[in-house]
Amino acid sequence: MSGLVATAPSIALDPISSGDWDPSIDTIDARAVMRVDSTVTNQRLIESIQNAMASVEDCLDEWQAQQVALGRAKLEDVPSKTIGGSTRLVLAYKRAVYATVQAELLERYRNFDTTATAAKRADTMDETVDDYRRNVRYAIRDILGRPRADAELI
Repeated sequence: MSGLVATAPSIALDPISSGDWDPSIDTIDARAVMRVDSTVTNQRLIESIQNAMASVEDCLDEWQAQQVALGRAKLEDVPSKTIGGSTRLVLAYKRAVYATVQAELLERYRNFDTTATAAKRADTMDETVDDYRRNVRYAIRDILGRPRADAELI
């Protein structure tokens, strides 16, 4: 046995958009950046991306309204450094969406193997899910221009 597993190639899909303000998410790019293989179906990936976009955008609604009131028609119009042809804020938005998707997919797919080895890996995955959730918070706070951590003296 060679150990190779055949998987169907992913089909190119239209970018996922949630309106004119936030950037669209290209599913092929998302798969590549998140290293999501074809065991995750296109339908599941699309659903996860849509849910992630909704979740991230809910956190940014008030800030977005403030930016629109300042005459900015989309996220790309908000003044920010440009890195690699994209603004820092667009990169942070995508990072928040991708990290949300990765956390969700990891939670969904962790129960494929129920052996003792899988149980040990599941404990490691919990830490990874927490890391993804932390990255979501960091990216959102970066967009809002807030510090990544709040500290209070007791």
